[in-house]
Amino acid sequence: MTKSKTHKFTLETVDHIGIVVRDCEKVIETWGRMFGIGPWTFTTNTGTDAEGNPIEVKLAFAYMGDLEIELIEIKKGKILHSEFLEEHGEGLHHLGFFVDDVDGEAAKLVEQGAEIILQRPGQWIYLDCGGPGGVIFELMQRRGKITGR
Repeated sequence: MTKSKTHKFTLETVDHIGIVVRDCEKVIETWGRMFGIGPWTFTTNTGTDAEGNPIEVKLAFAYMGDLEIELIEIKKGKILHSEFLEEHGEGLHHLGFFVDDVDGEAAKLVEQGAEIILQRPGQWIYLDCGGPGGVIFELMQRRGKITGR
């Protein structure tokens, strides 16, 4: 009888942290004044949810060394992040890691019990890995290697 080989996912760095906030501008002002974090870049994502209702999300990004900070402000609609905000309030939503093969690594983690929360195949995936901590893990395709378009 042979033991099944379990794939061990080795994390080398945290590349990105996602923080759900009620007001990006207030956070940016405070963090800039107190800690000098910035400059920030902004984007707004719009679309519709599964039922066709409009959604709008404001995102703000800054770097601290190689670590990307993402602020997530829900402007309109109900999505994963707005549900998090209602349940837990503002705070750390996910840790992000760059990998060479998002779909392949995710499949190996799912085999070990992780659950897919949300994904864009070949680009990124949110995983609930269970257990204590409650933090979502996001695997992101290493830049320059996006597949599945």
